[in-house]
Amino acid sequence: MKTIKAIIKQPDEPVGHLQTIPNDLRTFQRIVDGYIETVRIDNGVVMIVNDCGKLRGLPYNFSTGWDTIVGTVILVGEDGEEFGNCPISLRTWRTLLSTWGNRV
Repeated sequence: MKTIKAIIKQPDEPVGHLQTIPNDLRTFQRIVDGYIETVRIDNGVVMIVNDCGKLRGLPYNFSTGWDTIVGTVILVGEDGEEFGNCPISLRTWRTLLSTWGNRV
């Protein structure tokens, strides 16, 4: 099974951490604790979030400037029709969070 490098940010982490994970739906669903939804952001990054996180009352994670994100988030890149390695570093992610007004 193919693995990818992802940034995983849990609600209690200021920035998150880099982790190598299997590139499969079950892994993504396990990490976000439910069905997934994808959101494309700058720099070729895709956020994978819990599709019903707000309805389920998952804990606040961060704000994007256009939305409030709850629950655990996985940041990956795009590789054709699949997900690929996250194309940004933790440093760049920290800067993006700060730009959106989050304390990091």
